[in-house]
Amino acid sequence: MSLSGRAILITGAAGVVGQASVQLLAERGARIMMTDRVAPARETGDNLAWLAADVTDREAMASVVRATLERFGRLDALVLTAGIEGPVGPVEELGERDLDQVLAVNVKGSLFALQAALTVMKAQGSGSVVCLSSISGVIGSASLAAYTMSKHAIIGLVRAAALEAAASGVRINAVCPGPIDSSMMQRLDRALSERYPERAAATGGAASGLPIQRYVTADEVARMIAFLCSDDAASCTGGTYMVDGGFTAK
Repeated sequence: MSLSGRAILITGAAGVVGQASVQLLAERGARIMMTDRVAPARETGDNLAWLAADVTDREAMASVVRATLERFGRLDALVLTAGIEGPVGPVEELGERDLDQVLAVNVKGSLFALQAALTVMKAQGSGSVVCLSSISGVIGSASLAAYTMSKHAIIGLVRAAALEAAASGVRINAVCPGPIDSSMMQRLDRALSERYPERAAATGGAASGLPIQRYVTADEVARMIAFLCSDDAASCTGGTYMVDGGFTAK
């Protein structure tokens, strides 16, 4: 799955999946533009560039796409990993401000970057877009209504855009990880255990609910992303690809 010479833009590049994706795609020969609100913990170079941007700003996303073109001459893939988990609690307690923030980052943020990239990719007749959804995009997650809504919306966006872009040679897919060993998952484990003491008595946190009995790793998610960016996935579009340790098979 060589990505030699491919120009790839990664949003949420400072996050755990973003960092793993940068590392793996660079190892496979890609030239990468990283973007996030905070700088990722790695040095830039000839084939690795960085630009600060907020995914909720439509013009900022358009500017990052333009910067990628100026730096590398083309845009072969877009990897959308930026996201937040939002509040933990029952539906009736979900506040409008919290909901708006989650939808702005997780849904609008993906839409704005996708819109800017599609203009370029359709014109050049090729491209791959990989959106990070979640198991919460295909099943319900109690006490995480805002997050679940946003991740379902990502899959809807992927399916609609994939149908529109296929004739132009552009592929669009969603990756749906299970619980990842990350600071986000640690925050969720703590918040859920505080709200539901009976959960705290279980060992292993969210990992105990996966058939593989461990957290998914960011590297495993990055390998799926790399596949979907490569020519090996030439017939894959509009799909939802699970990296969930068997959770949704139950």
